Amino acid sequence: MKRCDFNTGWTCRPLSREGDAVPVTLPHDAMRTERRVETSLGEGNIGWFEGGDYEYKKLFSVPSDLQGQTLILEFESVYHNAEVCLNGEKLAFRPYGYTNFYVDLTSHLKDGENELTVIARNADQPNSRWYSGTGIYRPVWLWAAKDEYILLNGVRIETLGISPARIRASVKTSVAGKAKFEVLSGDACIAVFEIDADPAGSNPIEITLPDAKLWSPEEPNLYTARVTFGEDVVEETFGIRTLTWTPDKGIAINGKRTVIRGACIHHDNGLL
Repeated sequence: MKRCDFNTGWTCRPLSREGDAVPVTLPHDAMRTERRVETSLGEGNIGWFEGGDYEYKKLFSVPSDLQGQTLILEFESVYHNAEVCLNGEKLAFRPYGYTNFYVDLTSHLKDGENELTVIARNADQPNSRWYSGTGIYRPVWLWAAKDEYILLNGVRIETLGISPARIRASVKTSVAGKAKFEVLSGDACIAVFEIDADPAGSNPIEITLPDAKLWSPEEPNLYTARVTFGEDVVEETFGIRTLTWTPDKGIAINGKRTVIRGACIHHDNGLL
């Protein structure tokens, strides 16, 4: 599928207080426009902002080169209780504010100008123990495809074993057909296979890769899967490794005990 930028041409206006719609470019954090007061219900967890509800709106027409195609919007995240409407018709509701979601516009579009409205509700304070932000605070993308295409997130690859390296691959497509599956190491193609693809990805294949380099924290070797279905091409990066958990070793990667080190980077780190 083809990904198009959908982050310009928006307006935002508050719903829980008086205020005019103002032009914005996504990603946009509406909480930063609010007052910071001692009576904030979210208190210090949200930086003493008030919290509010907002309406985002975008007027758009489908470009001529995309007309007649499948058109799907991807919202990387909206905080929170998001409602998505197209030309007054409610198409989606997403309560959770930290993960992406998709909205299929295809059968709801009309000729000429369309009106897309997104409501983000954050007046239900307190609802977070860190700074959440408000609104469409991550990018939005328009995915377009002709009749035969690889579904979004439709390529799945999993490690079956490492001695020798074996993977299982499946491909989900809009219609049943043959897909070409190539494994690349850098720019070099090291394996080519054919997969019977369908909307359910119900015909996985198992692939053995002799002399494959495993992924580990010390040697993070990666491969690329290039999948071709008709005119549609998707590339996914993957590593070959096993994960196990045992009482004596804890977490092991490729059979080797591994101590996990790191930090939890909370959502509010974005504000900093």
